[in-house]
Amino acid sequence: MNAEKSFEWIYNPFTRLAGWTALGLGLLAALLMAGFGAYSQVVFDGVIDVHFQSTDLVNTLSLVGISLASLIVVFWLAGLIVAKPFRFIDLAGTLTLAKAPFLIMALTGFLATPPDMESILNNPMVIVQDPGFLGVLILSLPVMVWSIVLMHNAYKVSCGLKGSTLTISFIIALFVAEAVSKLLIYNIL
Repeated sequence: MNAEKSFEWIYNPFTRLAGWTALGLGLLAALLMAGFGAYSQVVFDGVIDVHFQSTDLVNTLSLVGISLASLIVVFWLAGLIVAKPFRFIDLAGTLTLAKAPFLIMALTGFLATPPDMESILNNPMVIVQDPGFLGVLILSLPVMVWSIVLMHNAYKVSCGLKGSTLTISFIIALFVAEAVSKLLIYNIL
């Protein structure tokens, strides 16, 4: 396998991996993400959100479930509006797998202890004084970008979209999915 094909597995595995296989792997990653997150005090309270917060496993599983459901339903509706017929299972599977990079954030929660809110309010520089926590904050940006790139490619491949239709509908759907997940989380949990 050449270097270009190897790199493609990192940012667009969906040309070869979709449907039930992607859904199974994505759900496994989501369960691991929720499990590790519950014990490392990392919560995923939105489609692309990661926060440090102490919670239990049931709440963490609920947060991950709501964010995944919001992501899939909103992108499915967007696909119905702008795309040719496509298979729901391909979209659901690839979008679920696109959240897998957040597993890294669940694991990094074991490496750093976030300062409490009172300490941050008294001295905001406390965030940069803990190298472990600062490292986790810096790592969070590439993880989010990687996940968004995967979501974009999942949507593109699963719905057969390209050009401005892809770009505009993806951006709108991502914002709507984030808003829907936040509304559901704050009204249900």
